Amino acid sequence: MTTTTSGGAFPLWAKILLSLVVVLVLLAFAAPYFLNVDRYRDTIAETIAKQTGRKVTLGKIRAQVLPGVALTVDDLHIGNPEGFPQGDLLSADEIRVNVALGPLLHSVVHVNSVDLVHTKLSLVTNAEGNDNYTFTSATPAQKAPAPTSESSSVSLDQIDSINLSNAEVMVAAVVKGAIQSSADVKGINIALHNFAVSPMKVHDWQAESKLTGVTLTLEGWSAPVAFESGQVTLAGGKMDAQFVADLAKASDIKGTLSIADVEKPQVTFEMSASQLDIDKLIAAAGGQTTSTTTVTPTSAKPAPPPKGPSELVARGHINVEKITTKPYTVGPANVEMRVYTDRAELWPISIGMYGGTLQISSRVDRATDPPRFTATVQMRNLDVAKVLEVTPGASGKMSGTGELDANLLGSLAGEWKKTLSGSGKFAVRNGHLPGVNLSSLAGSLAKMAGVASDTPFTVLEGDFNIANQRVTSKLLHLDSSLGVVDLNGSVGMDSTLDYQGKAQVSPASALGTGTAGTLVGGLLGSRVGKITVPFALDGTIENPKVHPGKGLMPSVAGGSNSATPAVTPQGAASALKGLFGKH
Repeated sequence: MTTTTSGGAFPLWAKILLSLVVVLVLLAFAAPYFLNVDRYRDTIAETIAKQTGRKVTLGKIRAQVLPGVALTVDDLHIGNPEGFPQGDLLSADEIRVNVALGPLLHSVVHVNSVDLVHTKLSLVTNAEGNDNYTFTSATPAQKAPAPTSESSSVSLDQIDSINLSNAEVMVAAVVKGAIQSSADVKGINIALHNFAVSPMKVHDWQAESKLTGVTLTLEGWSAPVAFESGQVTLAGGKMDAQFVADLAKASDIKGTLSIADVEKPQVTFEMSASQLDIDKLIAAAGGQTTSTTTVTPTSAKPAPPPKGPSELVARGHINVEKITTKPYTVGPANVEMRVYTDRAELWPISIGMYGGTLQISSRVDRATDPPRFTATVQMRNLDVAKVLEVTPGASGKMSGTGELDANLLGSLAGEWKKTLSGSGKFAVRNGHLPGVNLSSLAGSLAKMAGVASDTPFTVLEGDFNIANQRVTSKLLHLDSSLGVVDLNGSVGMDSTLDYQGKAQVSPASALGTGTAGTLVGGLLGSRVGKITVPFALDGTIENPKVHPGKGLMPSVAGGSNSATPAVTPQGAASALKGLFGKH
C-alpha cells in the first residue's frame, strides 16, 4: 500500500534537517553548562601571574558557542608588583571576548570583539623611579620550547574591535607609603577597530572616543577639568581631537590637538578661551580633596628628573581674551609653548595691560630636582593711574607711564619664595605724586602754608635685586622740577619696609612765582641752593612709617658764603610729615 502526502506537508528530509538544527542550537546553548570553563579559573590566573609577576584574581568565567564562541570574565584584578602599596595595576568589572566560529574551524583565531566594562588602569611610580607597569616574569626565563605542529597550526588573526566603556586612567606616585594621584581621568569610552596582532600594524588601527562627560582631576585641585563636548579620532596613524572643557569653573577652553604619527608622538595644539578667572583657578588648585590617599601638594616628592636625550613632546599656541583677578582685568593674552622631555619653554607670553604690554619669556627645567625656572620680564607703556584707580586705597596716588625689565630665577618647590632671585630696573615717567609734597619742605622752613600737596615729576626710577626673600635697591630716584628724592634699602616679601633716603628741594622753585616764592627767594637769594632732609621709611607696605633720618637736622647746600637758617628737630619732623602727606 502506498502512502501519499498532501502538498502542504513538510517532506521527511526537511523535518529531519529542522530537528537537527534545533538539537544543535539547544546543544550550543547547553554546552556552557556541560563544559564548565570556570573550573580553569585558578589555572588561568596562575599562568597570568607567572607571566606578569603580579597577583591575579578572576571572577566567574562563562562560555558561549552561538552565535560565536564567547567567554565572559567577571571582576578581573591584576595587582601591583612587590615594593608597591597594595592595589591594582589593572581592574575591570567585566571582560567579554567574542571569537568568530568559522575561522576557528580552520585553526585561525579571529576575535570579533573585546569589551572591557569599567576598566581602571593605575600607573604608579615610586621614589626610586620604578613603576608598576613594566612587566617582568615572576619565574626565571626559560628557553622557549620548539613549536609543535599542533601549536603552530593555530594563529591569532585580528581583533576587529576593542571597546572600553566608562574607563579610568590614573597617574600616581608613592608618597609616605601610600598611592597619591597626580592626575585621574574618568568616563573614558573608546572604540578601537582593526587591531592587527601579527604583525602589529599601528597605522591600520582606527579609533573613536567621545569626550562628553570625561573628567580630569589633578592633584590638590578641588574641582576637575570637565569636558563638555569633543571627540578623538585615530586613523592612518594620525590622531586628532577637538574639545570644549570647563577648567575648574575658572574658564571654558576650546581646543584642538593633533599627532601626525602616533608611533612617534609629537602633539600640536591650539587652545583659546574668552575669559580666565585667576582667583577661581587658584582657589581650585589650592583646594583639598577628601581622598584618604591624597596629601597636600607641597609634601609630595617631585618626580625624578627625566633620563635620555631632550626630545620635543608638544608645541602650540594659547590665546585668552580676558584675564581677571580682583580687582584687575587684563588681556588679550597670547603664549607660544614648547614642551620637551626635560623642559618647557614659553616664547613669549604677551599680555595687554592697562594701555601697555607685558611680555614674559620663560623656561622650566626638569633636569634639576626640584625643577627650576628662568624668566625674562618686560613691561612697556603701562598707565599707572589706571592700575591704581582699581587698586583699593591707591586710587589717585600716582600717575605716569611705567616700564619694567627683570630677569628672574627660582625653583618650583613648595617654598618658592626662598629660592626666588633676580634683578632688574623700573621707571615711571611724566607723572604726578599727589601724596608727596616736596613744596612742604621749603614751606616748613619759611613758615608758609597753603601750598598744594602735589609733586609733578619727570621720572621715578630705580634698580632692584631679589634675594633672601627681600627686594633690595641701591638707588630709587625721583626727579621733579621741585627737587629730587633718593632712597636705598629693601622691601621684604612679608611686606616689611627698610629704607633710608633724602629729599632735596630748591625753596624758590618749590614755592613757585607767587608771593611766597618771591619772598623766600628774596630772603635767601643765591645764598641757599638746595635744602636736604634725610629720612627713614619703615613699617609695612600697608602701613608705612616715616621718621627723621640719620642726622635729623636738614642740611643746606650752597656756596662758600651760604648761611643756614636755624631749624629745630621738631621742624624737620614737621617737614617730613608734610613731605609724605602725614598730618
